[in-house]
Amino acid sequence: MELDDCQRMHITLEAVGMRSQGTAVGLLQLCKELLDAGVLEKDAVVRIREAIVADIALNCPRSVRRETYQDMVRQRLDSILQPVGAVPAHSASEPRASH
Repeated sequence: MELDDCQRMHITLEAVGMRSQGTAVGLLQLCKELLDAGVLEKDAVVRIREAIVADIALNCPRSVRRETYQDMVRQRLDSILQPVGAVPAHSASEPRASH
């Protein structure tokens, strides 16, 4: 997701009140359920994850490099989306948001 698209989505979601933890939890659980059921492919989950990473990185603290912050967010999301004991989804070959 490009920065302009991400910013537009961020502003729109805030305007309709969808910037809550409950919404995030629901989305992540839905992704996990659809992935586990074979409805979503891993690539789709990676694209969803990258959209989330791009949005969260809009609020990256100035004291942290954006790439470092994005990697931290990816790792945390991967730990939520992966079954216990699974190999992490993130690898060097996967797309990363560029900001």
